[in-house]
Amino acid sequence: MNREKAKEILGEGATEEVITNFLNNYHIEESAKVKDLETRVNTLAQENSKYSDYDAIKKQLDDINKANMTEQQKLEQMKKETEENYRISKMAVARARAKEILAGEDLTDDDIEDLVSDDVEKTVAKATRWKTNIANIKSNIEKSTTEKLTNVDLKPTISNVNQIEATMTLEKFDNLSAEEQNKWLEQNPNGLDNLN
Repeated sequence: MNREKAKEILGEGATEEVITNFLNNYHIEESAKVKDLETRVNTLAQENSKYSDYDAIKKQLDDINKANMTEQQKLEQMKKETEENYRISKMAVARARAKEILAGEDLTDDDIEDLVSDDVEKTVAKATRWKTNIANIKSNIEKSTTEKLTNVDLKPTISNVNQIEATMTLEKFDNLSAEEQNKWLEQNPNGLDNLN
């Protein structure tokens, strides 16, 4: 706090001596607060340093517990680790077999991973079933497409040919109006020679 601020707080009638005493008391109180806060921070830092080596102490305790394990407990631990490694290796074999069976198919690694388990026979059965289903789907699509293509009528339709011209006879020509007869004669200049 400065003199101007102190003067505002104390009012215009405050003397220089009153302002100086006010500022001295203010700064003494603030210094005491700062020292108190510094003491608290130091105390907390010391407390924190006591607990900062928790991980190191925990590791030491784990090492001591491992050292104190009985021979039976060590064997049990080794057995669990061996079983887990065996399970992981069986899954690797199953994954390789599934990829081998489904080679050439448009499947992602995630699709294949959905089939994999630690039971190689089940994985092979699933992969084989997928391979069969994919082959059946391809075959059905091929048959359906071939059938559709062989049944397409490639003969031109008569709808684009003038029907009057295609089926015109002398009798039909006589039944046409004069305008239709003229139109037909314009389109077929030698048409009268061919009428029956």
